[in-house]
Amino acid sequence: MVDSAQLRRHQRQYFCEMGVLMTSFEEVAGTGAAAACTALTMQAMWRHFSNLEEAIITHVNSSKETPSKDLQRSQASVSLQKPNQSRKAKKDSLQQLDLSMVRQVWRPLRGLPEDSVAVLRAWLFEHFLHPYPSDDEKRLLASKTGLTRSQISNWFINARVRLWKPMIEEMYREEFSEESNPSS
Repeated sequence: MVDSAQLRRHQRQYFCEMGVLMTSFEEVAGTGAAAACTALTMQAMWRHFSNLEEAIITHVNSSKETPSKDLQRSQASVSLQKPNQSRKAKKDSLQQLDLSMVRQVWRPLRGLPEDSVAVLRAWLFEHFLHPYPSDDEKRLLASKTGLTRSQISNWFINARVRLWKPMIEEMYREEFSEESNPSS
């Protein structure tokens, strides 16, 4: 029978191995690339471990209270079907396992990785007169940056409004202000 302490050891080992996997993935794909892939996995596994721990604790507590094996089995099966761990108990177990820092580190990042944005920005300035890539160029940029084609499309749509259009407007203003104010 697996006890609660042994389950916590397995849980720590799982999260440590997941951290190693994320680190090796980020070495290849870039910083922050693994966060999006592993965030939901980490959350689901955390829930599974919490539910399993609750079922074990319930089973152990029920075996101390009642000597009947049939009653123990029925209570354990009910607790496996409907885990009902309070928020305080989850928070206590999280602090006990020292995983609150781990969950913050593995939270998905908002925005795109900086190195990917640098590649996209460089492409934008190299192709200043035609700032939107073709499908082939999107595929090439996707392979260079590790982003999806839709992420690249969205970035260029936003970049035209935020970067390219203001620069063009400023250039026109400067050009027309020079024409309207001839040098004396």
